[in-house]
Amino acid sequence: MEKIKISKGFIPKLAGMPDTSLIKAPAPKTVGLSAMDIAYIRPKLLVKENERVLTGTPLFCDKRDTSIQYVSPGTGRVKKIWFGARRRLQEVVIALDAAEAFIQFDPVPKSDPNAISKQDLILRLKQGGLWQSLRQFPAKDTADSNHTPAMIIVSLNGNDLFSPHPGILMNREKEAFEYGLDLLKRFSPRIVVTARYSSLDRLGPVVAHITHQVPDTYPAWDPGVVLFHLKKSVEENTAWSISADHLVMMGKFLLTGQYPIEKVVTITKKGDKKPHFLTRQGAPIKTLAGSFHENSLITTGQFNGRLADITSHLGFFENTLNIIDTPGEEEVFGFIRPGSDKTSVSKTFLSCLSNSPKQVDGTLHGEERACINCSYCENICPNDLMPNFIMKALHSDEIETALEYGLLDCCRCGLCSYTCPSKIELATILSHGMDSYYKDKA
Repeated sequence: MEKIKISKGFIPKLAGMPDTSLIKAPAPKTVGLSAMDIAYIRPKLLVKENERVLTGTPLFCDKRDTSIQYVSPGTGRVKKIWFGARRRLQEVVIALDAAEAFIQFDPVPKSDPNAISKQDLILRLKQGGLWQSLRQFPAKDTADSNHTPAMIIVSLNGNDLFSPHPGILMNREKEAFEYGLDLLKRFSPRIVVTARYSSLDRLGPVVAHITHQVPDTYPAWDPGVVLFHLKKSVEENTAWSISADHLVMMGKFLLTGQYPIEKVVTITKKGDKKPHFLTRQGAPIKTLAGSFHENSLITTGQFNGRLADITSHLGFFENTLNIIDTPGEEEVFGFIRPGSDKTSVSKTFLSCLSNSPKQVDGTLHGEERACINCSYCENICPNDLMPNFIMKALHSDEIETALEYGLLDCCRCGLCSYTCPSKIELATILSHGMDSYYKDKA
């Protein structure tokens, strides 16, 4: 097992870390297939409202490749199809039946994973709604099935600090995970499996499959950071990545021939016990979140998740909900208070003298100002970028300059926005710049 060391990043002292217990969430009445967390997709609807579907029935596909299908996470009736601005598909909601019925595929025996050809395997994963689990760098779009990546990075830890502990999933799904690793070898000669140092003690026999250990410094376990520190050639810039929970889903789907519907998630909010929950794919956020203050923010990641609507459902790539309180009034004279209970990258507040976890809230604690070239974002970026210079190049429409500064190496971790004293949403600006460049190039 190799060790990946990063010289930058940050270890936030945040309260609310989930414990390692697992309880089963109440059965929901609806599930949803969201299109909001799927990057670059151009969805084409395949069903209508009130149509009956089975678990695994295609609900929409990607117009760029209609063989990539997104399937129903439950059996029942299409209750509602939600559209957003400019008629962009947001999600398809299914009212669940009492009994579950599946679209059945032929299982691929574990004893002989080569019983199915590579092309048939790709088609099976596309039709079964799991090919989109594989993401391709630098934009992390759905992997190109005609491309052979130099490596595939498997991350056991999620995108958020409060993501589910991989040991809980591995204890339940070790067989499916190992089978998934065998299948990935059909696509690339090099499989990189990463885990945080603090996760190793609960992984059991799965530790034998870990190729690279990363520190607990956020976001060292992000596939974008791992790739940045491992790549040695231009060809590796188009590597693939997949999360551990999606790899388990892939393995279970091929072993059973049925679309997996279970999902381990975490829900964190102030004052609540914070266990892991076993729920369904596409579970309703309202059911999972429970009661909370009406001004609270619901995010799918403290640093790089999306703001979720209480009436929506968990997306395919989402496995955590953070419910963050937002005080009704701004803090008076907050800039001169000692700040013993505030989180901060710098030593501005007295909280830097304490190791106790701090509770975050949803206030901005100031207004957006001009960049002051303080270099906080540069000093914290795990991929050694200069986000402030990239931002200025993008604002000046100097895309070539932004690329020279390393725009495509941005892992979208959100640390630059977190540390910026001018409250500039650097991560959003860089992310939009990457998306615009990728779409124009495509």
